[in-house]
Amino acid sequence: MSGIVKLRDIAEELGISTVTVSNALSGKKGVSEAMRLKIMETAQRMGYDFSKYMKKETGNAKIGVVVAKGYLTVGASFYWELYQQVIYAAARRDSVTMFEEVDENIAEGKMLPRILSEGVVDGIFIIGWFRKPYIKKILKASKVPVVLLDFYDREFACDAVLSNNYVGMYKVTKYLLEHGHREIAFVGSVDMNDNIMDRYFGYRKGLAEWGIPVRKEWVLEDRNIRTGEMRIELPERMPTAFACNSDLTAGYIFDRLTEKGYHVPDDISIAGYDNYLYGHPFAGEITTYNVDMVKMANAAVDILLKKCKKENRHQGVRYIDSDIIERSSVKNISRELV
Repeated sequence: MSGIVKLRDIAEELGISTVTVSNALSGKKGVSEAMRLKIMETAQRMGYDFSKYMKKETGNAKIGVVVAKGYLTVGASFYWELYQQVIYAAARRDSVTMFEEVDENIAEGKMLPRILSEGVVDGIFIIGWFRKPYIKKILKASKVPVVLLDFYDREFACDAVLSNNYVGMYKVTKYLLEHGHREIAFVGSVDMNDNIMDRYFGYRKGLAEWGIPVRKEWVLEDRNIRTGEMRIELPERMPTAFACNSDLTAGYIFDRLTEKGYHVPDDISIAGYDNYLYGHPFAGEITTYNVDMVKMANAAVDILLKKCKKENRHQGVRYIDSDIIERSSVKNISRELV
């Protein structure tokens, strides 16, 4: 949309009054949570200048969300869904959010995110992964609290909220074992980031408890570590089940198996992690560990708002646990072992 976006433009787009838009963006009462979220999403999509409006009209917390470019695909990525939950959690607390995608080239040049350098926010979330030197630069330059969401590194002295990666993949592996599987492959580029590494060690713990050694040929890369491009090579000798580090990876495995003439779960079972697979027919079939994005967002917003009000000291890492969502992608082969 060309030109400066005004409140009237947002109101016309949604067929509501300008007053309703103003109340929603400023965090005032009288607007339902669902409508507030819809107005915020529309304003963001149209390119509305949040910072100018918030400075003039609201004294509530202004939360910045910094995401590496490529992680946040509008409407079609795990991190977009997580960001939506952050918007919702903030709105419930009469606070507003704005996000900024940071291009890798800008990060390499060590330029700070605009919302940080312009001083328009009271606190910041960093979602996803950046290179360590760039995160250190943000933390050093920031005069407002910073909370990491869905990642953590011991080098950073700031709070973080994560899915319980280690325990979650342990639960996935245990589920497969309890359904009779003893030949289980892990799919995930272990050196890509700490989340995948933690899930890998959860997988190893599950096997170890059952006295099953890890087979090197069944620890499969799922992406190019340098570029992030998805690529999976199936092993020569197939396992009975694949434990995948994400549902996106599980979708790729499903496609590769289908191409080779295998049927899931009759021939080979698949279990995933995160309970988010956008636009793939396998989404309704996959048994997976649910990443509770609602709890993660609420916990993260609570921590950040308290820090903004100087009510909360360093909390460290908060892990959010969840449960297996059972669907139809895992076959119980226990009887076949008898």
